[in-house]
Amino acid sequence: MRNKAKILIQVKGLGFTFLLDKRMKHNLISPTFLAFFKIGKQRDSLLNNDIEAISTKPEYNSLPFLPSYVDSISLEDTFHYVGKKVVWCSDNKFRECKTVKLNFEYEGHPYSELFFVDKSVEEGYAILGSTFWSRLICDSK
Repeated sequence: MRNKAKILIQVKGLGFTFLLDKRMKHNLISPTFLAFFKIGKQRDSLLNNDIEAISTKPEYNSLPFLPSYVDSISLEDTFHYVGKKVVWCSDNKFRECKTVKLNFEYEGHPYSELFFVDKSVEEGYAILGSTFWSRLICDSK
């Protein structure tokens, strides 16, 4: 388990477990994680790895939170679409993936990281790669 660890990150006060894997170069994220914050057709589009405009209103009909709580969370600066890039995915295949910038906190420190939307991410919601791992080591010194 030297190359892998699970860490708890926070997005707008909600906690999520991400896999930290220094064998992976890039940060990868499941479309399921992004769909957690989406509404209607946009949510379905994300689950099919077809990111379009990012809505700032979350889908709360399927969430385990009260609608009033979810409506009080501003997601405008949580993540946004950046572009596309061919990357090595978690199923050991190269493919073109949509790219999003995700803002989150880990141990009270804010991070803004690029993630590649990868349908093959199976463990948790996302994998933080070697670049993030290196930054963690620098931040802890």
